[in-house]
Amino acid sequence: MKKILILGLAFISAISSYSQAKNSNFDVYSRTIDINQKSLAFGLTEAEFNSIKDEAYANSNFVLGKIFQEDKLIKDDVPMRYNAFADEIEIKKNTSDERYSALIKDPNIFVKIFKDIYVFVPYEGSNEKGGYFNVLSDGKTYDLYKKTTAIFREPQKARTNYEKDSPPTFVKTTTYYLVQDGTFLEMPSSKSKVLKVMDKKGDEIKSYIKQNNIDIDKEADMIKLVSYFDSLL
Repeated sequence: MKKILILGLAFISAISSYSQAKNSNFDVYSRTIDINQKSLAFGLTEAEFNSIKDEAYANSNFVLGKIFQEDKLIKDDVPMRYNAFADEIEIKKNTSDERYSALIKDPNIFVKIFKDIYVFVPYEGSNEKGGYFNVLSDGKTYDLYKKTTAIFREPQKARTNYEKDSPPTFVKTTTYYLVQDGTFLEMPSSKSKVLKVMDKKGDEIKSYIKQNNIDIDKEADMIKLVSYFDSLL
């Protein structure tokens, strides 16, 4: 995770949390989440909230994962999931526990939830403005990050007899970023614009896309393309 470490350290002025990690009592839990207050926060009944709450997650199931500080494993077999609405890693102390907390937001700490790696990146030096990104590929020059965001959409009453009421929901969007030395470049959604991003190796990229039937709308193909581009540099 060489670039993850460089990226995190570039945004902070001190790494006091590193010394805390050496203490066996290091607490990675930032706060307790009051589940019973969530429905009230959205102005929904408990039943309404329970019917849509899973939509706020990249994966609503808690999956056993690992918590790292820099390259050091500090906790293993931790039930975790990513909340795309709150932009938090939710964690439990054990799988049978109904209560859960949020992982402390620290650029020195990253997690691996099954095969998915999530890193926390501050924005303009601020942890409060920062967020979590899913690392899809870790190259020598470029990395590919994914940002999943869930936005709450309030219920809407039909305006005419021809329309139907719209229930409350969480709408998820996905954005991909090409990352180099802490600089984030949002990946375009069209093939022509992607070719412009990779124009320094344009001929090779065009040939690779054609020969391998690359579809940039597919995440697996986007990973292949970025990894190939990185290999040419």
